[in-house]
Amino acid sequence: MRNRTLTLLVVAIGASLLGACAGTPPKKTMLTYESVPDGALLYEGDKALGTVPVTRTYEADGTSGNITTPEVRAVWPSGAQTTFFTILPLGADRVAKLERPADAPGLQQDLDHAKQVTAARKQDEERRRQQQQTDINRASARCKQEQAQGTQGLADDCR
Repeated sequence: MRNRTLTLLVVAIGASLLGACAGTPPKKTMLTYESVPDGALLYEGDKALGTVPVTRTYEADGTSGNITTPEVRAVWPSGAQTTFFTILPLGADRVAKLERPADAPGLQQDLDHAKQVTAARKQDEERRRQQQQTDINRASARCKQEQAQGTQGLADDCR
């Protein structure tokens, strides 16, 4: 009987600790900025955050269940720009699409730039994929054996 009581007590304490963790309200929110067309530079004040997409994590100040994001500015190569801020609930993970003003001059320049950005991202992704495959090959048992023996394999996949 005593072991059963002790077991029940341990289970009850464990459940209450898990419940306390699950009940902890989030203290951050995430927002990913994208642009239409792609390739805008994002600024927060005078600080350049980079070319979109840019993901930012904002922390709560503890006074509310919402976070008001700082105003950001998207600037395209033509000089077209737009600003944006929003109010997000804590724990959110959202995407904001910043659209180029339709009446701003230089649309073709921005569309051409967007194509270049897209092509560069595809090249980067292909390089990452190839590097990942090379790493997998090098970690194979056959390659490790060749490396241990100090020999070069017949295939280039171990280099």
